[in-house]
Amino acid sequence: MQVTLSPVVFEHLVEQMARIQNERDDLVDRLFPHVCRERIDFERQLDQYIQQLASLIKSAKKTDKDDRSLPFVVVDSEVAVLDLSRERSLKFQIIGPCPGNKASGCISCLSPMGKSLLLRKVDEEVSVQAPAGTFVYRIQSIQLCS
Repeated sequence: MQVTLSPVVFEHLVEQMARIQNERDDLVDRLFPHVCRERIDFERQLDQYIQQLASLIKSAKKTDKDDRSLPFVVVDSEVAVLDLSRERSLKFQIIGPCPGNKASGCISCLSPMGKSLLLRKVDEEVSVQAPAGTFVYRIQSIQLCS
């Protein structure tokens, strides 16, 4: 199935991918100055993220609609989820890994929740291992933040 993206979403993803590719090594060094398992895991996740964005950009068809929906969770997306144990809807904004840009409802892509949601699609169930226990969510919608 071919994915359609609005011009705003398409351009945002192209810019995001270019920025991440250009800043990749500096970002890795800044977050993980020493070689460790977390650094290697982060590099692998970052490369996978870049590949997914590149694949989406290459195969997506542009539409004229003013739609901010996304086919999977990316940095700068707003994700609506259903907490399956509490039957409660929640919304989160997935933000980049750099500290200092957190606001209420914002989740770092490096947090347990952020890692679990990144690159997942609508209707997928996501299990999140957090210090307070395991939580299970179903993704209801994914949109580019305004």
